[in-house]
Amino acid sequence: MGKNMESVIKNYRGSSVPKIDVHVHYVPQAYQEALLINAKKNRDRFPTPEWDIKTHLDIAEQLGIVTTMLSITSPHIHFGDDHAAKVLARKVNEDGAELVRKYPGRFGLLASLPLPDVTASLEEIQYALDVLQADGFTLPTNSQGVYLGDSRLDPVFAELNKRKAVVTLHPTTPSAVPENILEDLPMPLMEFFFDTTRTIINMILKGTIKRFPDVKIIVPHAGAFLPILADRMQVGLQVLNKGEDGIDVYAALRGLYYDVAGVCLPRQLAALLQLVETDHLLYGSDYPYTPAGGCIYLADALDKTPLLNDEQRRAIYRDNTINLFPRLK
Repeated sequence: MGKNMESVIKNYRGSSVPKIDVHVHYVPQAYQEALLINAKKNRDRFPTPEWDIKTHLDIAEQLGIVTTMLSITSPHIHFGDDHAAKVLARKVNEDGAELVRKYPGRFGLLASLPLPDVTASLEEIQYALDVLQADGFTLPTNSQGVYLGDSRLDPVFAELNKRKAVVTLHPTTPSAVPENILEDLPMPLMEFFFDTTRTIINMILKGTIKRFPDVKIIVPHAGAFLPILADRMQVGLQVLNKGEDGIDVYAALRGLYYDVAGVCLPRQLAALLQLVETDHLLYGSDYPYTPAGGCIYLADALDKTPLLNDEQRRAIYRDNTINLFPRLK
């Protein structure tokens, strides 16, 4: 850890605006056990961090976070067995709902679905919303190689659309990992950005976003490579005469929401702000997969960046999220 980061962490005071964290993870016992059992199938090359509720709440307080929207992260819950994924989805969702009940106001729940099993996922949407009172859902960019945007998942998106659901996406290891290149590089450092970008473009080109406009989608990590790729895609589609199909990449991307978790400063946020308005940006810490020190360092950068004024910061830290999740008022 560099001296500058150490100094920031030591002296961090934080913004006076209370934050709502839309990109934060929990690691309940059932999920820990599933990861141990399926360790050889986890290709992320990234260790599962230690997690407990007391430390989670302590770090949230230190960061000025009043509410965290709990979600399961990569490698998610499907390790190749549909039935096991269905059982695990129910268990982690119930564990998350229990935390919401036990700590009123401190947590929200973004439930997991046993994708790509459509029937089981439809059942879990109903259970999560009607019984557990979940606030929304978290979906992996791909599950067992089936990417969001695949027509096989249309019934799931139709139900989410009918429910006007909020859906956060989270990257995972691509379905086809190149061999003999960067073999020791953890997937979150680069491949996660590729998979996020690949998935959103797939959803645009396949018409998923346009057909299901009432699903409010949150893209992680400040849009990954989308702010850079948008111009190339828009112009390229025009050259290929795809614009006649009604595909407007800019319009589609402007309609999505983006959390600012991760290292979005000093460069990535500037590119994203050329694409979307600040009323579509949300705060995220990515704790505990980003350690507490890293969360503090990144939060301090957001507090100080000249790219945002105080009104925009308040919107990103709190108000925009309340507009998506009115219950949090």
